[in-house]
Amino acid sequence: MELYQLRYFHAVAERGGLRAAAEHLVVSQSAVSRAIASLESEIGVPLFTRRGRVNELNRFGVAFRDSTRDVARSIDIGVSTVRELAGAAAGTVSVGFLHSLGATVVPRAIREHRRTHEAVEFELHQNSGRDVITRLAGGVTDLCISVPGLFAEVLDVQWAPLYTEELLVVVPLGHRFAARKRLRFADLADEPFVAMDREHTLRHVFDNACVQAGMSPRITFEGTDIGTLRGLVGGGLGVALLPAAPGPRDDVVEVPLSDAGLVRQIAIGWVPDRYLPPAAVAFRDTVLTMVGKAPAARQ
Repeated sequence: MELYQLRYFHAVAERGGLRAAAEHLVVSQSAVSRAIASLESEIGVPLFTRRGRVNELNRFGVAFRDSTRDVARSIDIGVSTVRELAGAAAGTVSVGFLHSLGATVVPRAIREHRRTHEAVEFELHQNSGRDVITRLAGGVTDLCISVPGLFAEVLDVQWAPLYTEELLVVVPLGHRFAARKRLRFADLADEPFVAMDREHTLRHVFDNACVQAGMSPRITFEGTDIGTLRGLVGGGLGVALLPAAPGPRDDVVEVPLSDAGLVRQIAIGWVPDRYLPPAAVAFRDTVLTMVGKAPAARQ
């Protein structure tokens, strides 16, 4: 038994005729007739008595209608729920993003999007770089905002660049480099470091910078939170390579680097061969418009 046969049966039962049911369902009358005939053949008994153009339920049809009414209603509710969830104007967008983007980038994007899509809802997943990609691969999220090309070994992700984030050396107040206008990363060869763990995008940038500078860094702490690392720098545990702080601090100093390439590219990504709900497409377009990019091709 197919679900459409059940829907067609209830439409005929409620409206008393094939033509009225077909108009309600926006299908041809012959399609409704074939569905009812197929259903009756599968069940093994007729469900209607034909009286001219009127199809009256017989006792078998009444019993079948009453026993399947809740099922049919649940299907209709399910279809409506999914359509609402996927709708651009009032649907739900599921977005994964890096921890460091939760203070500024993501709130700004949501605020901007809701100016034109007031009823849209969001499911937000804030994770490390690997977990952001894992959730996108598993279909938990529609979109992700992360560093392109990392942790996506087995997943084809289409990326649209948003902006480039400058990375700075964070040192404690009073450190010998605190008054410098600019540093080379190699200047830090003898310094202890606090760093993100290997599941995070910043660690990949840090490790690559060490390789380029010929450094074997002494890491005194590996963590999962940028705020914690910045606090430990202020406590004198080491220095760090981090993006700019969202607000001023009185215990650390951020020093720019002269090294080319010590930046972090931030992009929005999605799986190109997977259905992308209209709500997610609309949010992606908002994010791209915010940074002056032309909206990507709609999925």
